[in-house]
Amino acid sequence: MNEALLVLLFAILAYYFIIFGKIAKSVVTLLIALVLMAIKVVEGLDLRNIGEVVDFNTLGLLLGMMIIVHILKGTGFFEYLAISAIKISKGRFWLLFAFLMVLTAVTSAFLDNLITIILISPILFLILDTMEVNPVPFFLFTIFIDNIGGMSTLIGSPLNIVLGSISGLSFNDFLKNMGPVTVLVFVIVFFLFKRYVHIDEKAFERLRNLLNVDPKRSITDPVVLKKSLFVFLSTLVLFGLHSLVEVELSLIALIAACALLLMLGKNFEKVSEGIDWDTLFFYTGLFIISYSLEQIGVMEVIASFLKALSFNRFLFVATVTWISILSTAFLSAVPATLIIAPTLKILVSQGFPASLWWVYAVGANLGTNLTPLGAVQNIVGLSLLEKYTKHTVSFKEFFKVAWSFMFIPFIIATLYSLIIY
Repeated sequence: MNEALLVLLFAILAYYFIIFGKIAKSVVTLLIALVLMAIKVVEGLDLRNIGEVVDFNTLGLLLGMMIIVHILKGTGFFEYLAISAIKISKGRFWLLFAFLMVLTAVTSAFLDNLITIILISPILFLILDTMEVNPVPFFLFTIFIDNIGGMSTLIGSPLNIVLGSISGLSFNDFLKNMGPVTVLVFVIVFFLFKRYVHIDEKAFERLRNLLNVDPKRSITDPVVLKKSLFVFLSTLVLFGLHSLVEVELSLIALIAACALLLMLGKNFEKVSEGIDWDTLFFYTGLFIISYSLEQIGVMEVIASFLKALSFNRFLFVATVTWISILSTAFLSAVPATLIIAPTLKILVSQGFPASLWWVYAVGANLGTNLTPLGAVQNIVGLSLLEKYTKHTVSFKEFFKVAWSFMFIPFIIATLYSLIIY
């Protein structure tokens, strides 16, 4: 059998189980990925080359932050933040929620989206649990805002970092071209969400009951909290400086996690329940499958198709926008960008307008919101939702909610692309 066809069949099988399967997605995805490695149908897909195939920087960042956040959670720190935020907003939920969403968007613009969702989720879950409302729509919306905020700067999302590296575009270029559309999309989706969600008055009353609670009473272990906060804040500072000190985010997170464990006299077994092993193994499998698809040239075929449409401006721009949306949604942002961006570079060098970069950037960043596969923070977010609230969201449910909120932003992206191109 043709090697490319075999890889496609394996990938389709994996995506079938991810979208429709009722068995553990992490297990079946990793199993299919390992079988692909074992039968050696893709050049370079072996254990000797595993560092080029699997993004251990992402996995290490995840692991380190999971350990730190798990320890912080045990001190009552997030309860303290939640009650303090409620007091500042004087118990007005929509003001509180708007503040949290702006905080999410701004934080994700300057910190990794993944870190943002890990930090915001415990606070949001505690507030929603107090109100006794379904956390699913609120948390899915938070994931969307995390991705939307990250699109505004060069360092806001892994997709933008890859795009900036290949295109040579600067931080200011991203802020100038992506900032306005980010603000516009944020405002539109927030008001769409406010109209979409109905909250019972009793839920608001339950929230206001916390106005009489002293946040300091939430702290269960002040000594551990002080040590954890010192490590946590130091980690965030180093995250902001990582490009200057030239140390990967994963190393910073893992060194910080190990240092905190030593300071507290704990070992890895003590914090193992706070590590989401399913997510780590699931993403390992996805990295292997994405690498296999990249090696057989799936996206090169799409890129050649794009070039053939360049004779018609409207058709070309609309197609680039929607292929960027769909490719990131179903193949994940970074793998899709690693293949499409070099093709865009060739087109720009051949005389196509440089605004082609922004056509792709807007569509691709918004496309990460369409499915759980769009970005690592989507998968991690859903895993956190299940872990903290016992609510699960299927691929189809995620897609349905995402489409209802993102359809108008997708149209805006298309119109924006036509205007700037």
